[in-house]
Amino acid sequence: MKKLLVLALFLPLLIQPPQVQARRLYFAEEFYLYVLNLYYTNPNLERNIRFMQWALEAPFDNQVRSLAKIETENDWYRYKALFRMHVNLLIIDSYLQLARRFDKEHVYFYNLWYAEELKESFTIARYYYETATNYWEEVKHHAASAEEIPGRINLDYWEDELYLIQTGELDYDRIIEDHLRKLEARLEKVERYLEQYEGRAGES
Repeated sequence: MKKLLVLALFLPLLIQPPQVQARRLYFAEEFYLYVLNLYYTNPNLERNIRFMQWALEAPFDNQVRSLAKIETENDWYRYKALFRMHVNLLIIDSYLQLARRFDKEHVYFYNLWYAEELKESFTIARYYYETATNYWEEVKHHAASAEEIPGRINLDYWEDELYLIQTGELDYDRIIEDHLRKLEARLEKVERYLEQYEGRAGES
C-alpha cells in the first residue's frame, strides 16, 4: 500500500511555515477580513494560522476603527490585551484541528497493516499539539495583562474567554496534555508492532 499522499504533502510543514500568497496585514484588525470560518481544509487552516500570526505582528488601527467601542485609555489597553489573547486562542484551535486530522482515536489490529503510515501521521499530530502549547503560553500572558486593567470592553465573547481562563474552565495545558498522552500510547503500540514484525507490515 502506498503511503498516504497527504503525509508527503504536509511533512515539509514541520520544517518551514506554510506559504500564503497574500499581502501582510496593514493593521491587526484586518485578520477578520481573511480568516475563514467554513471549509476547514488543511490549506485553509494553514492560511488562517498565517494571517493570525501576521495580526499579532501588525500595529493596531486607530481607536475609532477598533473592533470594540473604545472610550478610555483603560478600554484601549484592555482591548489590545484581549485581542492578542483571542487571536492566540484561534491559532491554538487551528493547530488542534490540524492535529486531529493526523491523529486517530483508536488503533485496531487491522489498522496495523498501515503501521508505518500511522507512525508518520502520529508524528505530525504530535508536532501540531506541541506547537499549540507554545501559543497557550502566549494566551496566559495576555490574559494576565488584561486582568490587571480595570473595566470591561463591549466584546462579550472575548471577555467570556478571559473569564474561562481565569476560572480554569479553559485550560489548554490540560487538554493538550491529555491529547499527547493518548497519542503517545497509540504511537507506542504502533512502534511495538513495527519492532515485532519489522519488514512484515502490510503482508498477508
